[in-house]
Amino acid sequence: MAKIPSAAPQRAAPKRINRSVVLQAGLAVFSAKGFNGASMRDIANEAETSLSNLYNYFPSKTFLLAQLLLDTGTDLYNRLEAAVSEAEAAPAARLAAAVTSYIGFIVDRPQASIVGISEIRYLEGPSRAEVTVVRDRTEQLFRSILAEGSAAGEFSSHFPVDAARAIVTMCSAVSNWYRPDGPLGQAELAERYVEFSLGIAGAH
Repeated sequence: MAKIPSAAPQRAAPKRINRSVVLQAGLAVFSAKGFNGASMRDIANEAETSLSNLYNYFPSKTFLLAQLLLDTGTDLYNRLEAAVSEAEAAPAARLAAAVTSYIGFIVDRPQASIVGISEIRYLEGPSRAEVTVVRDRTEQLFRSILAEGSAAGEFSSHFPVDAARAIVTMCSAVSNWYRPDGPLGQAELAERYVEFSLGIAGAH
């Protein structure tokens, strides 16, 4: 009796890929290896797609990084702006809302936070300029609150621009060390950084 050939093994269906999947893969790889340590092949492997398919979405690692930083900066700014607009009118309340929202962003999006603070150094030319514009919007939001509070006599700092920069730098640096399994929860962490920020502003 003739042997009936066995059915050919079925291949797994390829993973459905889109731009969002590629960006998320890039974020994961950059946060783990840094821009210099990462390769487009690493990102393709993370996205479970081919290297050639990855290039259909982004022509280079630099273009991918620039888009990630634009997305991260825009998301952060939108969160801060929403929090400030919902806060009480007093500058101290608005500053507290902005800082709390910033800490919340770092807790919610740790990979984006660490890539956002550390990897802009690898961008040059128009890409860097575009990302810088987005980042500057966040600092300008803090500057406006500090300037308003100083003008109203609610903050005693004579250097609102420098104070705003110090607060933004302090908050962003949390991404370098924060761990979800650490001793500080989000609420306690935000409370501490609000206190620090109000101190820098010289809140009465």
